[in-house]
Amino acid sequence: ESTTMPEIVHEIVQKSDPFTLYGRNNEMIPLIEKRIEKDPDNLQLKFTLGLQHIYNGTTEKGIGILEALEKDPAFINNADYTEPNDKGWSKLDSLESYIALGYLRVGEQQNCIQNKNDASCVFPISGTGIHIMKKPVEEAIDRYIKIIEKKPKDYLSIWLLNVACQANGSVPANVPPELIIPQSRYKTEWNCPKFNEVATDLGIENTGWAGGVCADDFDNDGYLDIMSSSTVFTDNVKYFHNNGDGTFTDWTDKAKLRGQTEGLDITHVDYNNDGWLDFIIPRGGWKYEAGHVPPSLMKNNGDGTFSDVTIQAGLMNYNPSQVTEWADVDKDGDVDLFLGHEMGYQSNLYINNDDGTFTDISKECGLAYKGYVKGANWGDYNNDGFPDLFVSNFQKYGVLFRNDGTDENGKVHFTDVTKESGATGTPSNFPCWWFDYNNDGWDDLYVSAYQPGYTINSCREFMGLPMDSTLFPCMYRNNKDGTFTNVAKEMNIEYETFTMGCNYGDLDNDGWLDFYLGIGAPDYRAIFPKRMFHNNEGKYFEDCSFSGGFSQLQKGHAIAFCDIDMDGDQDVYADYGAFYYGDIYENSLYENPGFGNNWVNIKFEGVKSNRGAIGTRVKLTFNDNGKMRSTYSTISKGASFGGNPIRLQAGVGKATVIDEIEVTWPATGQRDIYTNVAVNKVYKAKEGDKQLTAWDIKPLELRTMERRMAAGDTAKMQHQHMHMQM
Repeated sequence: ESTTMPEIVHEIVQKSDPFTLYGRNNEMIPLIEKRIEKDPDNLQLKFTLGLQHIYNGTTEKGIGILEALEKDPAFINNADYTEPNDKGWSKLDSLESYIALGYLRVGEQQNCIQNKNDASCVFPISGTGIHIMKKPVEEAIDRYIKIIEKKPKDYLSIWLLNVACQANGSVPANVPPELIIPQSRYKTEWNCPKFNEVATDLGIENTGWAGGVCADDFDNDGYLDIMSSSTVFTDNVKYFHNNGDGTFTDWTDKAKLRGQTEGLDITHVDYNNDGWLDFIIPRGGWKYEAGHVPPSLMKNNGDGTFSDVTIQAGLMNYNPSQVTEWADVDKDGDVDLFLGHEMGYQSNLYINNDDGTFTDISKECGLAYKGYVKGANWGDYNNDGFPDLFVSNFQKYGVLFRNDGTDENGKVHFTDVTKESGATGTPSNFPCWWFDYNNDGWDDLYVSAYQPGYTINSCREFMGLPMDSTLFPCMYRNNKDGTFTNVAKEMNIEYETFTMGCNYGDLDNDGWLDFYLGIGAPDYRAIFPKRMFHNNEGKYFEDCSFSGGFSQLQKGHAIAFCDIDMDGDQDVYADYGAFYYGDIYENSLYENPGFGNNWVNIKFEGVKSNRGAIGTRVKLTFNDNGKMRSTYSTISKGASFGGNPIRLQAGVGKATVIDEIEVTWPATGQRDIYTNVAVNKVYKAKEGDKQLTAWDIKPLELRTMERRMAAGDTAKMQHQHMHMQM
């Protein structure tokens, strides 16, 4: 019997049935082929084999199988395959749809993956994003026209026809003009300068399925590294070390992470207060009964390596999860873990014993919650110093748990205050986060909407179709009395944005928090642009997805706003890819072009509070262009499906000095005040210190292909990577 975590996970996967999980197409294909050998006239098996090849990315094989069925009288004349179901859709309709989609995907594979540049799959497709090898997309266009002729209200096919025409670079003459979406619907509400995509140049793209991201400093050299996971059972976590010279090195093996596989999400934390960032990999997300795989708590040994300490820590929990959220819930100076479970299994709150182990206190503290948890986030909505918890519940309303503090025995207790708070989210929630979007000193709450079977909805806005208000996200403004008001409409975000991963940060260092949504769905047809929203001084949000180059069509997941080059502005690392081998893509790093605003970067260290300073509140007061104002931040990784650095990255607009920095430490409530702080610098702040400590971290220039070529360095250039000229 296996005794180490990598062995345990491997054994569980090896013993499982590939057909219990939709994404194991590479394993299903040979099994289906063997069945066909025994039953060569079974048309249903052949249809299934064709679909599995398309899902697997062996797309041309799949198209060939389905096209043979399309010409087979035994298939096209079979009433079982031509009779529509209760939704008016027959198996023959599905076959025609998947062939068209297959051709669109072949075009993507040939042009956007094998010959990727930073305009590839960026919507609306233009410039160098237009396909050079056009035959697949031309065939897709012809097929979508025929599909729409049969089903004029097949809006998803109309959307994909528009994507295909953009990839083609022009609208063929045989496309009815009324099917083409007017360019006026692709609105830019804030003209953001373009962020160049540079992950491939730097070797940190980690091509693959959906996954999580941690952007932080794992070796304490001051520069941000990237930890990237994948939901594939056999895909290894990747550790990209920032070398501090504009390059990265894959340290996965050096860090002894080989064998640490799977993980739709990944979160970083200093759980043992030793000053070195650790991380945890929740497992089994979206895998249903195949997802009973324990997490891995990875201890940073401080020597460049990590050790799996899950068993010793007491965290061997086999229920499926993608949610791990950390906070010091009892204010004893170490961080505790909320492990959210799917499929109705009870979630768990593990209290940190301050000796490397954890104890499950879920039932006695009031957090023995059962649901389908797809997101959770800690925030102090009532400013009492104790972190409260919002939990997203897939296909049901969310739940808000108020932390009532500790009793005379030091035991923490929670109360469900969802009803009285008014913060329920939509009837189906996914990622969520707390942030102070209007800088009034009170945490507000964003809750996304997500619903299976509604693949069309993320493009209805662009198509001018009616939208379903029950599928809008919620922006809950804190009323400062324990209640919230949903202000999504006045904040200009009432769109059907089906968010999987997300996070927030400050794109332009103006001191107002923006956010990025990784939109998509497991459905193979879910090809929709990602969305970036700029905060206009807390009054409303403005879509800048298209102007900034953020509108990638590939499936979006975990997001990190991170100053990867330490030049003071926040870059954005985004995980792309989905749940099939045919739906993989490269992760992206969007390099911030700069906006001319000032900033401050502070790494906090708790003494009586947890050493990583999670939950520390920071108020900045400064004169911005003649106007005194304050901003409010809480030190954390950000949203429930993303991994910002656990430090302060804050813009201060045109302020030339920060008049006051007020730091409130989570365990003690102690306030440290720093005055007349110089801007555009990196600092360290230790709990109780009277002064900030300047940290001499030099900004670096990312060694992109263009910069290396300009310097005459052509070594290790494995990819052709051209930047789109805007």
